[in-house]
Amino acid sequence: MELSPDDKIHLLTGKGLWHTNDCGGKIPSILLTDGPHGLRKQEENEMQNNASYLATCFPAACTVASSWDTDAAAELASALADEACAEHVSVVLGPGVNIKRSPLCGRNFEYFSEDPLLGGKLAASYIRALQKKGVAASLKHFAGNNQETRRQTSNSQIDERALREIYLAAFEIAVKEGHPATVMASYNRLNGTFACENRTLLTDILRGEWGFTGAVVSDWGACTDLPSCIKAGMDLEMPGSGGIHTAQLMQALKKGTISEADVSRAAGRIEELVRTYKFDETIPGTSLPADLREKNHLIAKDIACKSAVLLQNDGFLPLKRGTDVLVVGELAEHMRFQGGGSSHIHTAETKNAVESLADCGMHVRYEKGYSATPGTEKNDVQLSAQAAAAVRTAAAGHIPVLFFGGLTDSIEGEGFDRRTLALPQNQLSLFTELRRITPDIAFISFGGSPFEMPFADKARAVLHMYLPGQAAGEACAALITGEVNPSGKLAETFPLSDDDVPCKGRFGGDTDDVEYRESIFTGYRYYDTFKIPVRFPFGHGLSYTTFSYSGLHLSTPVFSGGTLKVSLTVTNTGTAAGAETVQLYVQNPPCNYLRAEKELRAFTKIFLQPGEHRQIELTLGDRNFSVYDEKSRKFVMPSGTYAVLAAASVADCRLSAELIVQGTEYDRDDRTELGSYFIRNGTHLQATHEQFRILYGKETSTFDVLKKGSFTVQNSLEQLASRSLLGKIVKWIAVHSVYLMFKKTSRCDPEIVMMINGILEGTIDSVVCQSKGLVPYRIAEAVVLSANGHPFQSFKKLLWR
Repeated sequence: MELSPDDKIHLLTGKGLWHTNDCGGKIPSILLTDGPHGLRKQEENEMQNNASYLATCFPAACTVASSWDTDAAAELASALADEACAEHVSVVLGPGVNIKRSPLCGRNFEYFSEDPLLGGKLAASYIRALQKKGVAASLKHFAGNNQETRRQTSNSQIDERALREIYLAAFEIAVKEGHPATVMASYNRLNGTFACENRTLLTDILRGEWGFTGAVVSDWGACTDLPSCIKAGMDLEMPGSGGIHTAQLMQALKKGTISEADVSRAAGRIEELVRTYKFDETIPGTSLPADLREKNHLIAKDIACKSAVLLQNDGFLPLKRGTDVLVVGELAEHMRFQGGGSSHIHTAETKNAVESLADCGMHVRYEKGYSATPGTEKNDVQLSAQAAAAVRTAAAGHIPVLFFGGLTDSIEGEGFDRRTLALPQNQLSLFTELRRITPDIAFISFGGSPFEMPFADKARAVLHMYLPGQAAGEACAALITGEVNPSGKLAETFPLSDDDVPCKGRFGGDTDDVEYRESIFTGYRYYDTFKIPVRFPFGHGLSYTTFSYSGLHLSTPVFSGGTLKVSLTVTNTGTAAGAETVQLYVQNPPCNYLRAEKELRAFTKIFLQPGEHRQIELTLGDRNFSVYDEKSRKFVMPSGTYAVLAAASVADCRLSAELIVQGTEYDRDDRTELGSYFIRNGTHLQATHEQFRILYGKETSTFDVLKKGSFTVQNSLEQLASRSLLGKIVKWIAVHSVYLMFKKTSRCDPEIVMMINGILEGTIDSVVCQSKGLVPYRIAEAVVLSANGHPFQSFKKLLWR
């Protein structure tokens, strides 16, 4: 049935929280649900993230990334698609490829890496596998969404080179190689303009340069000006706004500020999405059958095992089956295997590490040791004393101790950022005390992001599980007992402390004007180039066996473009079967412009039996030797003498081959005006605001300057309340309504924290539109008028529409 102009307008905004509009039955409505590591289908009017249907919780993106295995990413997505098909879910909101600018970002667990190549390749594989089974992917969050603090109003100010080489690069790879059906535009501003309203981002780059042909969907509540969003290239506002934004779009059409062609173009993309990914509703969807749940549980375990990173080991691991072992730490019993927020999966009860170790034939004694419950993470004298007594007994009998610890739900999650890299003090204090009693102790760690490990050199082994999904306990047992050989490698750097992070002081603060002064120097590109010591480097990961590299060969010693083939031989020189990830870095020549010391350009993972060797071949192209030139607005390949490095990590380069690149004579000179970027002797980057402005190429933003006459519905309730008595009243009512609604839940609960932050830091437009009609839109307009110094008009707006 052909859609009328009015139908097309309604098609551009969601029907409720999770469905597209059916335009009065003229077109099928499809269902979108959260991912990306499980299916979070829930009732249409359910507000709580944790109240969803039963589904498999697979390892989170932070975990999958450490597998360095594109096949594992595909396997996860394919299994997830099976569940989506059973539940008639047409669009899964994932994967997320935002760069891990800081380890303090509360949502890092949903993202792959600090490196765009690794993140982009994994995402492309995930997307292809998901869509092969008829379920659409939604690549997110596009773009520059690298913190949770003020995520709906902050302005990510990123210079053009950093934007193209780092922050957009993973999206570019995923779009060109994965061909996602949808891309999700993020909450934040990017270089002054909200992502959903950013024509340069959504139309010029995404469609014009990268050839994207799918639909652009807003993040939930990110659209605050639907006409501007549609003109910029966004197609679908989610969720529905209760008709508020639809009415604004109709008004804009009447005024001529948006054309019917703009509306038809966006509607056509939604129609195509629906045609391609709709389900036959004459065949009802079902809950997940038992055999599918069982199959996917085994897949979740397999990926968790492939992804765990053995950070340190002096031979302590693996432990023999039948060994007596003391397990300490509540995270062994109540395991943290996923993050909090919109990706939280409701999964069936599974075995914890204590139970799983016992199932492997281990003789396990367990002591809680500390509390990991949100709001109770303080030293517990009785628990600590009981654990210490147990360790003394274990030490006397030479019984190994496994300490389970890491980040808890109250420390990291969607909607808030971490304040420090430190672990909870109760864990640190207890581990330190136990280590004084016995040297035979290993740390089994969990978390969605790096944290300080001052104790690492005091532990005989450190096995980092990240957030391994519902099979966490079984995966731990398999790795600890040697049933599976660890093969994960870090997809991000573990710094020594907060002070070493390149964006220190310019992340997650009380500001909307976020300057990315570190530019291209994120993650290992910073630590490696500026010679900053780290706890564990990017790409690091040990095994129960050893590998050697030999015979590095380049297809040509002089490269002028096209394809360069790189081959080498890898041999398993140990006594156990295992997998090795070979990382290919390009070491850049000395230059007078900003450039990292070396950069990851290719990788592959291979499995070898003891004594087995295999020759592998990787390919490099022009882009692997290129930089983005702002003047010509394209990538150029500077001439020079490069080195191709075969490595086990960024700090463990095994083989090197020189390569002469004949490209462009690139003579840019940054040293004069950006001198601090060239002080690379182990001291931290000290880039000033003035230097960043030069690098940025334009004046920086001043969204923090709040004054009468400047407020709009795109300001946060917190900002409006700072200048308006009415805003303060609305803020108090909104916050206490949440507390009243969840009065039996601790205010420290991460879901409550996320809700409160969403109310305070979200735009007032979003807060009102997502209130499901409980708050009239005129309240938002009245608060804005009040903040702008118009009390009479504000009062009038409150009383009359």
